[in-house]
Amino acid sequence: MRHDMIRQMVRDLFDTIGEVAVSATLRQKTQGAYEPGSGASETTTDTTIRLVRTEKSLSDTANAVGTPINPTLHHALIECEDVTPKADDDLIIGSSTFTLLQAVAVDTGASILYEVSYQ
Repeated sequence: MRHDMIRQMVRDLFDTIGEVAVSATLRQKTQGAYEPGSGASETTTDTTIRLVRTEKSLSDTANAVGTPINPTLHHALIECEDVTPKADDDLIIGSSTFTLLQAVAVDTGASILYEVSYQ
């Protein structure tokens, strides 16, 4: 299958599932050159993406009360054609900001569909 066909199929799938695909922002941070005495500057780039959560959050109301020992780890599929997500990027969903721990391409090289883990 050609990459352009895979990209179109992923776009169509995210369009078809409608509200299940949540609009989110991927914020990528880039470190500038280090300048002695002042530190390195950081720039950010925001990219709009669509996200489908693939696992239920451990903070569900049906779970036992109390603070979990480990922070909740979330998983999702994201449609992201403009940039390549990577670990330590920020994922902004609504008013919540998460950090990507892992991003794996799952589209045989078409550069549009990624499985991510974040917390």
